[in-house]
Order: sequence, then C-alpha cells, then structure tokens
Amino acid sequence: MPTTAIPHLALVARMSHVARRLARSPALAPYLSRLHATTTVDAPSASQTGWMGRPLVDEGDATNRADASSASSASSASRTPGQVDAEHFRQGDSVAFWANWRFDESASGVREMLADLGGTVRSSADATYWAYHAMRTSWFLGQGAAGLIASNALAGGGVKSPIGGDGGIRSGVTAGARLVAEAAQVYKQDLGFMRAGRFNPPWDMHPSHRQFNPMFVADKTKKFIKEATSTLRKSRAAKEAAAARSAAGGSAEAAETKVWMDSPLYPDYYLKTFHYQTDGWLSTQSAEVYEVSTETLFLGRQDAMQRTALVPLSEYMRERVNEGAPEDGSTATAVREDGAGAKLLELACGTGRFLTFVRDNYPGMDTTGLDLSPFYLIEARKNGEYWEKMRRRVRNARGGGGGGAVTDALRLIGGFAKRVGVPLPPLPLPNARPSNGGARDRGHEKIGSCEFVQAAAEAMPFPDASFDVITCVYLLHELPAEARAAAAKEAARVLKPGGLLVLADSVQLGDRPRLDAHLGKFGDFNEPHYRDYISSELVSVFGPDGAGLTPWTKELCSSTKVLSFRKPK
Repeated sequence: MPTTAIPHLALVARMSHVARRLARSPALAPYLSRLHATTTVDAPSASQTGWMGRPLVDEGDATNRADASSASSASSASRTPGQVDAEHFRQGDSVAFWANWRFDESASGVREMLADLGGTVRSSADATYWAYHAMRTSWFLGQGAAGLIASNALAGGGVKSPIGGDGGIRSGVTAGARLVAEAAQVYKQDLGFMRAGRFNPPWDMHPSHRQFNPMFVADKTKKFIKEATSTLRKSRAAKEAAAARSAAGGSAEAAETKVWMDSPLYPDYYLKTFHYQTDGWLSTQSAEVYEVSTETLFLGRQDAMQRTALVPLSEYMRERVNEGAPEDGSTATAVREDGAGAKLLELACGTGRFLTFVRDNYPGMDTTGLDLSPFYLIEARKNGEYWEKMRRRVRNARGGGGGGAVTDALRLIGGFAKRVGVPLPPLPLPNARPSNGGARDRGHEKIGSCEFVQAAAEAMPFPDASFDVITCVYLLHELPAEARAAAAKEAARVLKPGGLLVLADSVQLGDRPRLDAHLGKFGDFNEPHYRDYISSELVSVFGPDGAGLTPWTKELCSSTKVLSFRKPK
C-alpha cells in the first residue's frame, strides 16, 4: 500500500467512527433522554402547521398515531394506490423500507440510527458525500428557521420555535429531529444507489460550484427570506378567512388565489399561486427563488429524492447500450454509454435542475425541456448553461493534472474541516498524472444538445414517437384529473415504441401507511388538486387501460415515489 494512502484511510476511518462514538457517548445520554421526553407530551394537534408552514403529516405526530386505526379502516374499504402499485410494478427494496420506516425517537433508537449511518462511510467519496450533505441540511434548516422567525415577528407573534406546530421549543426539537433523521435516511439511500452504479455523485458537490460562493449564497438567502415571509403571510390569511367563513356557516374552502394576469394562452388551473408563492409560475422572481424555497421545505433532500428517478433510467440505458445497433434495417441508432443516440424529454422541467443531473450522467444525450412558464424556461436555460460551463471547467482541470474525484473530495473535506476547526491528518493530494484519454480528458467532450419548448404537457408540439425517454418530476399532483389523463396520452404518443416514461411525484395513499391519516392536508398549502392526486391510481391513467403503457418499476424515497412505464414495441 502506498504510504500516501495511509492518512487517506485514517481520515475515512475517523469519519466512519464519529457517529458510532456519538451513539455510545455517555455525554449524549441526557440529550437523547430529553429528546425522548419531548415526544411524549404536548404533541401538536392536527390543525397546527409544521416546518415552513406546511400541514403536519408526519407519522410521529400524536394525532396521526391516534388516527392510524381510522385511516386503516378507511383504506380497507377500497384499495389504496400503493396497494394497486404492488400488483403491477416490479418494486425496489426502497418501497418496503419507506412503507415501514418511522423515526424511533427513543435514546436507543437514535443511537442505533447514528451507528447505522456511521457504517456507510467506507471511502473518501463517502466521506465527501456525507460532509457535503450534512452542511447542506444544516444550512437549509437554519435558513428556514430564519424565514419562519422573520415571518412570525412581522406578523406580531413574536419569536417562536420555527419548527414546532405550537411554537414551543419542545415540539420544535421533536419535529426538527424527525425531519433531520428522515433526511439522513434519504442520503443513505442516495449514496447506496451511487455505489451500485445507478448514477454519478451530484455534480454540484465540486468545490468550485457557485453555491460555495458567499455572495451567491447571500443573494439566494435574501430572496428566500422575502419570499418565505410573503408565502407564510398569505397562508395564514387564507386559513383565517376559511375559519371565518366556516364560523359564519359558509364554505370552509379558502378563496382561490389568482396570479397577476389572465391569458387565453394558459389553462385556468395554471393561473393560480400554487403554494402561495409569489406570482405562481409567472414571474422572474418566482423562478429565481423556487429551488431554494423547495429545498428549504425539504431540508435539502429534494435533489436526492429527485435523483431516484435516475434509477429506472440507468436500467433502461444499460439495456439500450447492450442492444447495440438494430438489425432490422430500421433507422434507429445505437445508444452509447454517454447517452449519445438517445433523446430525452422532460415534462414541466421548471428551472431545469433535474435535467442537469440527467445530462451529467448522460452528457451525450440530446435533451428537451418543456414547460408552460417562459420565466422558468429562462432559469432552466441558465442552469443548463452553468452545468455545461462547470463540466468543461472540471474536465479541463482534471486533464491538466487536477487529480480527479479523489482530489476534489479531499479538498472539500479539508476545507470544511479547517473552517470548523476540526483537526485532520495531512491530506494526500495527488500530483499531475499523464493522461491516456486524449481529447475527452482535455475537456473536448461532445455534449448533446439541449432545447427548450414552451407548451403544456397535455398538448405537446412534437411528432409521434419523437423521444426514447420522457421524465416528469413533480407535475402530476398539480394537474386536475382531466389534464393528468390528457398529459398521459400525449406522453404515450410522443414516446418511441420500447421507450421509457419515468414519473417522480409525491407519495400517495398506501405508499407510507403511517402518513395516510393526514397526507391530504398538504393540499391546504394551496395545492387544489393534491387530494385527488394522492387517491388516484396512476396505473389506470398511464397503464394499458389508460394511455396504453406497460407498468415497469417502482421506487420510494421519503416524500417521493417513482413509477416507470414502457411503451410496447
């Protein structure tokens, strides 16, 4: 073993044992006992709100535990979407894991979780991943807390706990621990898929990414605080108005929230301020703050949840690469490992964040992003251009002796440790090595095209059989049932025979039974079609009796489910 590898291995071993030592530490016991005590009294009620103003739907809430039997009775009368999925899709291990997962808030449960997570650090790449995502979750937790505290203060409510539904520190600690624990499980699963070769590590982990620039971060935080204050104010006003109408004997439904404009170019359902966000989907301000707002809502785990959609894509791409060139005389082209030869469409691409992860795994693939909002398409184009710039920069650095992924990992860990004052052994940074990769290692990689189209998913301007792959992330729950069915048929139409459709969206009833009792309450966050979505059998909409596609695979990741379909050849 080279002597330079010894400090490297020592670093991995040290990070691997941090969680285990914490779990066994007597000094931690009083805090774990205190955490356990907070979960047994003063539990929030179902009417209270949780993190970032969203309704409490976590299984750890006392109300959910009390209503679990009634939810079970209700679901037994008719099958849930989760039960129907089991009859049609090949289910990954993640489905059973998340169906049964719950946060064990006892002291022994927390110790066991810490020890389990500590065992996942087996290499420098693992250590880098955990260091980055620990910083990520901590940042979004602090940022969200700042937004909620600012909102409470401006509303005249004083400074309250930003997490707990009742504003108390006790419920805040409980809810915060539960959210962080779930994020940790998401990262563990994400890392497992990377180890299995399903997809690459997140490209934005590189130290030269703009998210490590304090000025960029400060600008995003400023915009988020402004947006969070506005969003939470609107949410409170809507609840108060609904309560007043209910008390007066009228409908308890909140008044519809229209955007700033009317236009025959958009369907009526689109002209709403979903999530009470400023201008709905129709302004630059909304597009620029969307990513940081949603990641704060999910404590930084949204990217990892979305990356689960890459799992069926990787299986499909391996299949296509192994097929080689067709022998039937057709004009279809062979697909390469880098995605060249394949065409992908993302429906409702939004800011194009997920599309950058697709392109980073399959840089040679030709991609198209479709969305109704011109403002979000502008942001998607910017994100795509930034990814291309980053990829060229990183590949040029490595071609010039930058050291590759291991060097990037060690530099990131070393920089983080230095900032927080943690002593680490000297980190071995490889010297420049000669490259045998030719032009590709010098950054002259041929990147596939990326185009953007403004159109609705239910009326796409593409010829039949235009795409090998279609992805759709977090769109379906925002569509009324009739638009959902129309979008399914359009997706089937423009998909090539043998092609793949991947849907990533909110979990539905039956996916995580402990959440079923109050899962629909997220619809109160100005999601008018959410309750219909979570009870909708997607296999009926997209499958043989709907759009005519064949169910293929299913995965779960925290709040997200991923279903894939194939178009019959």
